[in-house]
Amino acid sequence: MATHCPGAFIFNFTLTPDNRTLLLNDEPILPRAHPHIPTPLRAYQTGETATNFAHRARTNFSGAPVMDLDYYIETPDTTSGTSIYNTKYNPRLRLDILRASMPTYPGYSTPLFSNSQNQIWVWLEDLSAHPPKTLYSSITLRIRRVQVSRRWLDADSQGTTTYKTPKSLRTCRIWSWLCADIDKYPYYEYIYRENFDQYGKKGSMRHFWTTRWGNLVGLIGVGQSIVWLTVCGSMVLSPAIYAVFRGVKSVVKMYQKRVQEVDEWLADEEVEGLLKNDRYLEDSGEVEEEELVEGKGSEKTSVEESPPPPPPYIPMKTEKA
Repeated sequence: MATHCPGAFIFNFTLTPDNRTLLLNDEPILPRAHPHIPTPLRAYQTGETATNFAHRARTNFSGAPVMDLDYYIETPDTTSGTSIYNTKYNPRLRLDILRASMPTYPGYSTPLFSNSQNQIWVWLEDLSAHPPKTLYSSITLRIRRVQVSRRWLDADSQGTTTYKTPKSLRTCRIWSWLCADIDKYPYYEYIYRENFDQYGKKGSMRHFWTTRWGNLVGLIGVGQSIVWLTVCGSMVLSPAIYAVFRGVKSVVKMYQKRVQEVDEWLADEEVEGLLKNDRYLEDSGEVEEEELVEGKGSEKTSVEESPPPPPPYIPMKTEKA
């Protein structure tokens, strides 16, 4: 990656013999060798200008100083696969170098924050279409184009879209499993060496457990570590499992007691309802009898009090003269 000012890094992009992995200075970068551990980068530094580098005035840089690099990387998700809507795979990669340091002087480093610095774009393409659900990591590729261009400027911050210092990044907390920059692979975009080791992102929950497991394996071996972990796990989990069992048992017992109380209450309510129904029927029968008696009495009274009918009309006889 050359600039018009003296000083540049030499990057060599190649593919593995099976054409499935992109290498950068012989290190796997797409996909990574370990999904949760970023690839460490080193590159030769040269004092050539962009013009000299373009004319390939020098091709052997084995004697040039080697620099450890911190970088920003943007790659596609290689853990997914093709679909019925897209059977082609043409990934794109962007690389921006954020800081450089010499391995012999790890405490000294140079931040590369200039807005005029270049970044690298790499375009790849698959050699043929693939059926749906083919993993991207198993697709053969070829390098289509590599381009070097200026960093993208960020109008809001008066800087660039990719450069960030380690202090400006989000703090990693123990309750986060990965402390990832993004939710999907490659998880980490800003790769600063002091934030990572062979166990992943420092400060994350995954780093906590894998570090202790690695130390245990290094101390007593894999087989004994598994046995020891099984015994300790059973000792630790047995009281917890028993407590959970007791808790579930008490909850079930309370539920059964509650169901029994509800059943008894419903039975009492049904009995009380039947008694009330019987009383209602008895009361309604008595009311009907009383109404019937009162009806008969009223009929008698009406009969007794009614005036007698008028006598029949008899015509009077007249004597003949």
